Amino acid sequence: MSNADPFDHSVRAMTDDGAFRVITVRTTQTVKGILEAQSATGTAARVFGDLLTATVLFRETMSPNLRVQGIFRDRDGLGTLVADSAPEGHTRGLCQPAKKGSPQSGAPHSNTLLQMMRTLASGHVNQGVVKMEDPTDVTRGMMAYMKESEQVDTMLAVGTQFNDAGEVCAAGGYMVQLLPEVGRGPLAIMAERLEDFRSIDHLLDAQFSPEHLRDELLYGMPFTALDQSPVSFSCWCSENRLLGALATLDSNEIQSMIDEGQPIEINCDYCLRQYAISPARLHGLLRQN
Repeated sequence: MSNADPFDHSVRAMTDDGAFRVITVRTTQTVKGILEAQSATGTAARVFGDLLTATVLFRETMSPNLRVQGIFRDRDGLGTLVADSAPEGHTRGLCQPAKKGSPQSGAPHSNTLLQMMRTLASGHVNQGVVKMEDPTDVTRGMMAYMKESEQVDTMLAVGTQFNDAGEVCAAGGYMVQLLPEVGRGPLAIMAERLEDFRSIDHLLDAQFSPEHLRDELLYGMPFTALDQSPVSFSCWCSENRLLGALATLDSNEIQSMIDEGQPIEINCDYCLRQYAISPARLHGLLRQN
């Protein structure tokens, strides 16, 4: 793996017998950037990293041209984690820790939920929710979601590795999907084969690549490599989007902000970029109203 591509991306392949579609992804720099922006540490950082990778895999597999959000809610432990993945691989996230005094992070809780949301072209949202048996095991939770909510036979694993300084050194995962026209026999064979890949931690190092993971998963099985897609930590916030949100306020509220005579300072919760909306721009909102 010495020639591994240092940039995050996903790759797709299909077995030549038409039985399986395989998607593998490297999310190392994406996860690292998001965790740093959100100041996530400890158990929450690992679960958050896994959620980000799982959400990218879900979008790449199920809805590559749609925006997908993976939302993890553990009100009594790790808090709320949001992974937000858009077409062209743009990915960002939010980490909202549980309130102080919550039980120890990592303990199983009956109210830990995993929710996946797809924003359709029409603007409507398609979503599903499953209860997680273990709030630290995103792989298991995501497999349960695919089975219960999507009714798709899927095998997957995600992982996030850290160095001694607590920094992300590797992150990625895979999803193997049984295609509809194939019977249960091939699924049983692949399931047995993937027993060695329930965890991919042994493959996650600084040289990790989705191509190597794909080749390991499909070793000895004829397959055709398909396309690949970039993945990156990228926020789509902008001043125009903020103005659009402010435009929904009552005219009196907008006028009050203008009367203060100071720019309205707003920080993006995802990427921490700072915006200063001038009173002149706010006047424009009044004219629109």
